[in-house]
Amino acid sequence: MKGNLLELDEKRIQRLSPRELSSHLMRLPAKQRMEVILSRADAEAVVAALAPQDFYFSVKEIGSNDASPLLALASVEQTNHLFDLEWWQKDALNPAQAVAWLERLAGASEERLLAWIYHADFELLVTLFKRWISVATAPEDIDLLEARDSLPPHTLEDQYFWECLYPQYEGFIMHLLSLIFEANPGFYGELMSHILFSAGAEVEEDAYWFHKGRLEDQAIPDFYDALEIYRSVGPEELSLRKEPALLSEESGARPSFALALVPQGDLLGAALQELEDPLLLGALQMELAGLANKVIVADQLSPDHPEALRRGVDKAVAYVNLGLEMRSAGNLRLAEEVLENVFLEHLFRWGHEQVIRLRNRLRQIMREGWLSLWPPGIKCLDAEWLESAELLAQKTPRLLRSVSASHPFPQEDFFRTRGDLAQGKHFADMVEGLGPVFDALEVDPGSLGSRLWHEGLIRSLEDVTLGSMIWTAAARFQGKGAWKVAPIPVTQWPDYFPLLTPVRMEETIRVWLETLRMDASNLALAREYLEPLFREYSEDMGRFAGDAPPDAQLMKFFMFSGE
Repeated sequence: MKGNLLELDEKRIQRLSPRELSSHLMRLPAKQRMEVILSRADAEAVVAALAPQDFYFSVKEIGSNDASPLLALASVEQTNHLFDLEWWQKDALNPAQAVAWLERLAGASEERLLAWIYHADFELLVTLFKRWISVATAPEDIDLLEARDSLPPHTLEDQYFWECLYPQYEGFIMHLLSLIFEANPGFYGELMSHILFSAGAEVEEDAYWFHKGRLEDQAIPDFYDALEIYRSVGPEELSLRKEPALLSEESGARPSFALALVPQGDLLGAALQELEDPLLLGALQMELAGLANKVIVADQLSPDHPEALRRGVDKAVAYVNLGLEMRSAGNLRLAEEVLENVFLEHLFRWGHEQVIRLRNRLRQIMREGWLSLWPPGIKCLDAEWLESAELLAQKTPRLLRSVSASHPFPQEDFFRTRGDLAQGKHFADMVEGLGPVFDALEVDPGSLGSRLWHEGLIRSLEDVTLGSMIWTAAARFQGKGAWKVAPIPVTQWPDYFPLLTPVRMEETIRVWLETLRMDASNLALAREYLEPLFREYSEDMGRFAGDAPPDAQLMKFFMFSGE
């Protein structure tokens, strides 16, 4: 855990054993990972040391068409895992995907292709070829020359005749059958016999169960089992204590793809750094990979989008860290004890439950609170806050992480810490606390929408925000002495503009807020909501000098009518 390949010089990389190197590789960007592997004299042994899931992630991140060097070095187990994930959609086999991947494998190494064929489930091969070709034999009581015109066009030994059901793949399938025949005529004959005589439904069902069993061996569940990851966790489950780790030093390659995405600055990363028992670390590594697999399957993330897979793994890591923080109160020493005694899945489910409660609270405000009274709903929140609301309301809630030295722009991220939860709760409090502000505006959506000037920035209710309601009402107050959310006649804009200086508008809005029947906490939250709007309004209006008004078509803070 304490090593980082990015900090290792080239000589040290070459000295690491394949197994030692494999534990570091998944921390590297995919292209660099492949470069490091291929730079080694024992590249085949390095690839063999990769867990099948790490091999699969590497191929997908590098890109299917650029990963030939890895395919040329893959073990049968790694190739099987790749094909299991790429060829099957739930319980259905995709024969076109199979052809595409076997073509890639053949292009990388025909030797590896034949090795896979001889070790693959025979039921899988039969199922594929039954989808690819139709097979016939010559009638025994008719001369072959006479029967030839009525038989399929292709044969290698004048016994089995076949034609391709996919003309676009005919060249490769013919080449594949020729390879099999030349390498082992007996195997070829057995395969063709089963293609001809076996029951398709039965052999495909057998192929599926072998496929399912291999995935289960890699801790990859089916869809319905994976959904268990989102079941609420009870206190009795959090109190369960793990059995001592059964993993031995001689265990096979452990998948590192999930461990590689643990941020070292998070409590989870810090606690893992402190653990020194290699068996416990290995067990946690396996737990985390299995957990990430469940998230990927339950969220139905497509393997054709590596970034989506990485987000799925990152989500697993984030919720485990959140559960760990809550269980240990953020204490590093307690966190180490929690990792030793509590299942990572239970920590994930606990963290996930807290985030979903927060999301459901916002959704309830949207469904039953003041947001439900506005036809476009959540869109009436101003841009400064709308994105945060939309992220929190998603199926998988996210937050907008503030600008920092490492991130010069706001970043979408998962809820990872107790601080993130507190930030989300504060935001939900603010949205809920705006209810009295909205009520005080007494807006009639139907009347307002029918009067909006279609040449302005605010043309329909979809464009109206809480801020534009408040600013328009404040402008009306300045011009007419009445606080009313009604569009400003565009012909009167030159008369209004001199009255709407930033200082004057801010003072007017703040005084109005004080007149509302809100408790101190809601008043503070309303002020917080308006602060970025005050700043933006000041910046926008500060560019205009004198009494000459800016073009009304460019004003985002005010609603206009065509009168």
